[in-house]
Amino acid sequence: MINGLAKVKQQPIILGLILLYVLPPVGMAWFVGYALLEWRAQFMEKKSLPTDLISLLLALMAASSIGAVLVSWQVADLLSTLILVGYLGIYLFWLRHPEQLHIRQFAWITIWGGVYIYFSEKLLSMIPKESIVGQAASFLTGHVLFGYNGKPRLYGSTFNPNYGCYLLILALAFLSVELLRAIHMKNTRLIALSLLIIPVLDLGIYETGSRAGFVIMLLLHLLFLYKLSLRVFIPIAAIVLVSAPFLYHWMPRSNGTESSMAKRLEIWGNSWHIFTENPFFGATTLGFRRDYAALNGELIPHAHDLFLAIFSSSGVFCGLFFLFVLGISGYSLIKAQRLSTKTNYQTSLFLFALPTIIAYGIMDFTLSSPQVMIMVLILLSYWTRYAARMNQFMRLQKTLRRFLNGKVQMTKKSSKPAMLQTSKGLSGK
Repeated sequence: MINGLAKVKQQPIILGLILLYVLPPVGMAWFVGYALLEWRAQFMEKKSLPTDLISLLLALMAASSIGAVLVSWQVADLLSTLILVGYLGIYLFWLRHPEQLHIRQFAWITIWGGVYIYFSEKLLSMIPKESIVGQAASFLTGHVLFGYNGKPRLYGSTFNPNYGCYLLILALAFLSVELLRAIHMKNTRLIALSLLIIPVLDLGIYETGSRAGFVIMLLLHLLFLYKLSLRVFIPIAAIVLVSAPFLYHWMPRSNGTESSMAKRLEIWGNSWHIFTENPFFGATTLGFRRDYAALNGELIPHAHDLFLAIFSSSGVFCGLFFLFVLGISGYSLIKAQRLSTKTNYQTSLFLFALPTIIAYGIMDFTLSSPQVMIMVLILLSYWTRYAARMNQFMRLQKTLRRFLNGKVQMTKKSSKPAMLQTSKGLSGK
């Protein structure tokens, strides 16, 4: 406990991450402060902006939001620009200050954050919401429900069950990698701890009522078995495949799948219409809600799909660039798996965590939550640095290979067989 408090004192960034789970509005403000400090340093020290793909994507989205405001003259939509500039500032801070937090520390904060989301649901539900003080306390602790009405679903301190589900999935992805590492190192204490936490995260994901989360949870467990042992993976994967009809009925809210999918298709169709009405710059993240209400009369905050959300809010150029970023990152992720050993911690971490952003994004847009977005930006900053190191290693490897091949060819050209070499003045007989 004392060591933990000492680490928090030495690394205030840890306190910011804890607040992001325990008191989300305060945690978000904490990281906005870091973004402001980073932008201040950017202009005071006249730093050059990085040219990595994530930085360029965020900058392009911010520029598109300004273009959208100039076209529509909805000045209030400039708030979308400020939000994107803030996200870029947070990302730049993490990209430029890797010494602030080791990736394993980030992973374990995320894991314990997932545990907190599960248990906080029971605790925070006890806060009386009848009074203004109770409502304020619920808001500060993240237990005010936004954007969903229906059957009770777990969301803890995340404002929405789907946001809570994604953070739980991220925690499960990280814990799966930690368990693989513990098994490889034969760390029995860590194995025991991981096996105690996994059921909590699984139950939490199930109780959020997210169908997409349930499927991703199963896929993460199968990926864990694949990385652990093919002999174990193949029969269990076959059992899961055969049991698919049973698993479908066991899936949370399975009886409402058809109606939910019909509603999703309606939202996606309207989101595509909003994109076609604003093809170049999009409608901005805030303008989407207004345009959707004008189109359909409903208050839908986002497109409920990662791809459509970017196209409809930021336009075709940002959408295509996002697809480009996705393609390059996917290729780099596959290349990392081929180059690294099976037990490489960071490689496994990215393999488990990065695809969940896209997988969950197919059915929802959880990045609309600043709480979730900040966690994803931190993860992407680690990935950007890792990919850059990997590319440098590949270039060095190619350079060395060319140099060595060149030397071998030069040696072959300059050398002759011993029987053909003659000394000066000799007949060669």
